[in-house]
Amino acid sequence: MKKNRLFTWIALMLFGTLTGQNIEVEGRITDAETGEAIVGANIFLKGNTSKGTSSDINGYFILKDVPASDTLTVSSLGYESVSYAVKQVPKVIRLNPRVDRLEQVVLTASGSPQKRKETPVSISQISPAELAEINPVSLEEILNRAPGVMMVDLGNEQHAMSIRQPISYKSVYLYLEDELPIRTVGLFNHNALIEINHAALKKVEIIRGPYSARYGSGAIGGAVNFITKEPSVSPRYKVYAQLNDIGYRKAGITGSQTFGNTGLSGALEYAGRRNGYREHSDFDKFSFFFKMTNRLNEKAFVKSAVDFIDYKTDMTGGLDSTYFYGQDYTSQYRFTYRKATALRYYSRLYYGINENNRLKATVFARYNVMGQNPHYRIKNDRNDPNLAHGQINENSFYSFGFNLTDDYQNGPFKATAGVSLDISPSSYWAEYIRVHRTDDRIYDTYEETDSLLTDYDVKITNRAVFANAEYQLLTSLKLLGGFRYDYIAYDLDNHLPPSAYSGAPDSKDVFTAFTPRLGLIFQADRHLSFYANYGKGFRPPEVGELYRGVKVPTLEPVYYKNYEAGAWLSFDDKLSVDLAYYYLRAENEIISVRLPDGSRENQNAARTTHRGFEFGIRYFVSPEWDFSVNGAYSQHYFDDYKPKGKDYSGNEMPGAPPLVFNTILRYRPHYIKGAYVVLEMFHVDPYYMDEANTEKYEGYRIYNLRVGKTFDKKWKIWLNVRNLTDELYAVSASLSWGRKQYRPGEKRSFNLGVSYTFD
Repeated sequence: MKKNRLFTWIALMLFGTLTGQNIEVEGRITDAETGEAIVGANIFLKGNTSKGTSSDINGYFILKDVPASDTLTVSSLGYESVSYAVKQVPKVIRLNPRVDRLEQVVLTASGSPQKRKETPVSISQISPAELAEINPVSLEEILNRAPGVMMVDLGNEQHAMSIRQPISYKSVYLYLEDELPIRTVGLFNHNALIEINHAALKKVEIIRGPYSARYGSGAIGGAVNFITKEPSVSPRYKVYAQLNDIGYRKAGITGSQTFGNTGLSGALEYAGRRNGYREHSDFDKFSFFFKMTNRLNEKAFVKSAVDFIDYKTDMTGGLDSTYFYGQDYTSQYRFTYRKATALRYYSRLYYGINENNRLKATVFARYNVMGQNPHYRIKNDRNDPNLAHGQINENSFYSFGFNLTDDYQNGPFKATAGVSLDISPSSYWAEYIRVHRTDDRIYDTYEETDSLLTDYDVKITNRAVFANAEYQLLTSLKLLGGFRYDYIAYDLDNHLPPSAYSGAPDSKDVFTAFTPRLGLIFQADRHLSFYANYGKGFRPPEVGELYRGVKVPTLEPVYYKNYEAGAWLSFDDKLSVDLAYYYLRAENEIISVRLPDGSRENQNAARTTHRGFEFGIRYFVSPEWDFSVNGAYSQHYFDDYKPKGKDYSGNEMPGAPPLVFNTILRYRPHYIKGAYVVLEMFHVDPYYMDEANTEKYEGYRIYNLRVGKTFDKKWKIWLNVRNLTDELYAVSASLSWGRKQYRPGEKRSFNLGVSYTFD
């Protein structure tokens, strides 16, 4: 009997060992195309869906006490799900992106991954797949795909912007890289995006409308976040080159690899132009990017990045009517230029305090120099037709600061609170130059002088505290709110005497702003959600608006109040519709006002109204064909605007086309794996060229064609035909002092590229 009992016990132990053993499973989840870690992927057991986990910021996961006989399933939004027998789970699980997936995960609005349909703001994303398809020469090819966005290409990556505003050079946009502003407050430059490294981009997110409650000054018309690539889990390197028939060249190399718990990613790129279709239009841009990630332990993760840009371009200026419509691209300017050097660094610690709290601490530094001999500063002498007056100027700053945020979540309540500090000493100088003008109206040479027009230093300090929270009141209803308080100080040290052209006395000016936001989101079902919000944006006076004169004007921050409602709809992974209506009112806008003594002074003396309807629609006709249209119908008015003694109240603002939209038709033939054909159309309505509403520009419509093919996931070739019909058009048109000025869009160009990826 004892022998039988012993035999039974041994048999049961063996059977349990073979069939019921629990083991530990660990691995990393990556994107099959980019090799990057996928954050927040869901890992669960098919036999026990309550037992599971998610991948961390490094794509890593671990599941303990897992039945060896079970099946593991891995899923993530935007990717095809996979399943493995527990004993056969690979150390690296590669998920394939779903090109027909309409749902998006966005980051910018909340600072952490969040479903688009759960985000109560107008936000768009240009995905990694789209970036790979575009292979851009300049960033407007990317941003103009988003609803309500019109980035104006001024040549050689110089630009202006229009998001819930007319085409503008004002500081009403905030440009970020990995959630950090690329420039400091008070020193906005409308050409700031020449300081973005194209080779480092993973995806781009655009918030439309004021979002100062999170990001502070400048997040008014929109906030654009350029998100950089993460290190790949396995080695991955790519070399590429691109050129076109109008002088453009680009070449670069990217590399990425992980060694244990340390990941490395880098990008090196050169872009330039020689002998383009416009005279005096050469440029050179050198970009370098490096990122390192370190997984310290199960709770702590560090990410550090450095970005360097060196850029120089000729400045061609606009054309008058005769030159533009005659397609005469002779440049009146033979020496004007713009150059920029930008160096940015940050190091960010992610630390999981407990299951409810996550700390994010970032330290950052910037160094920036923007110098130019600008064509728009050249003015003809009143008496001598061969003499003109200009200047060479330079604006520089360096920054150091930190951001500290705590993300807290407990059941239906989620909150983020934090503080930030940005200290940025800056300087600006401008030197007078004598310019020679030929009898043919060509500005061909100049003579430097020892006459300083402007020379000052300003220490800029921005302290802020902010908090944002959301509460799931009902299963279908979420309430949101937040605020930010900014304390901004300018400390001016002017090196010129009061009698100088820019001899404003030394001063310290302080600006404070409280910017709230409130909102709600209602999810009718998994296919349909509605949202509404109120937000307030602000910008303090720019340093140049205060100190480039003989006295310091009394100015207050400009405030923008935004009311918005929208909806997001999806249907069976075939159709998505994104709609938004906004009403934006600006108060205390800064304009130049003529005083009784004939002098001019900047004052908070204007009000404007902006309203519009934005739409984004994408429809998958079949796995091979899809169609999208994105755009906005907008109105921009002066409520109270009386500059230089003239009254333009009630007029439409110049540079404000009512309707702007783009349409994309995409084809991926199943019988040619890795191939695509994309036809794009971009339409801009007619708009007024001047504040008096006396002249209109007729608008334009251009087409682009993109064709590409990937071979064995290694070689890729592409051909992009920009301005397919060779349309004559102006990216911007204005009327000032009775003179029309047109900035011509690029002629038709054939852009041929090739890349090779190895891993």
